Amino acid sequence: MSRLLGFLAVVVLATLVTAERASAESIATTGTGDQAVPCDERLAPGDYEHDGFFLRAEAGVTFFRALVDAPSSPAGRTRITGFGESSSISAGGTPLRGLVVGGRVWTTRVSPSFVEHGVHVTPDDDSVKETLARIGPFADWYPDPMRGFHVQLGLELAIQVESDVKGTLIKPGNYGPAATLGLGYEWFVSKQFSLGFVARMAFGYGTRSLSGPDEHTLWEAPELALAYTYH
Repeated sequence: MSRLLGFLAVVVLATLVTAERASAESIATTGTGDQAVPCDERLAPGDYEHDGFFLRAEAGVTFFRALVDAPSSPAGRTRITGFGESSSISAGGTPLRGLVVGGRVWTTRVSPSFVEHGVHVTPDDDSVKETLARIGPFADWYPDPMRGFHVQLGLELAIQVESDVKGTLIKPGNYGPAATLGLGYEWFVSKQFSLGFVARMAFGYGTRSLSGPDEHTLWEAPELALAYTYH
């Protein structure tokens, strides 16, 4: 799922970049602050400024770490850790200057290691995957809309699924709230399109029903991603 989201995002944003470059009237540029602005081009309001419609795709890496409270689990599992590839798509608008609000879908697929009965267990045949997805609203703030620094906050519903390599569920899904906080910077490469990076931290709590008492999971997921933004 994460690879599909990443592929769709790249296709959409590549189309936007092509349209922006085709509309350029001159290739000569002059420096304005830390942005390169065409000197012979007539700029419309909002060019080289973070405003209006917002669309961003991200692709990165994340580390997933979870503490598990499962009193009825025969495996005695207490911890899950692992690295994975992440991807997301965000869309929204700018109701106030520099402030973006919208919705985001984020996903990662992790190759996990477990702590069970105090022993580290890593599936050596790559047969188990942890998939974590988040969906919900976010806010992104550019203190100076003409520059690329931004801060973001998200409140989301998180879904954690354990499956085999074919995607067949091994256990019921784990559901719960999540919150994210991120910092990033972007550089304009055309009037409305910018490239950059974001460092983000996500926290969440999930519950799933097993035979006996429910299993509770408290997790965190630091992430570093490349960002492709049309804004």
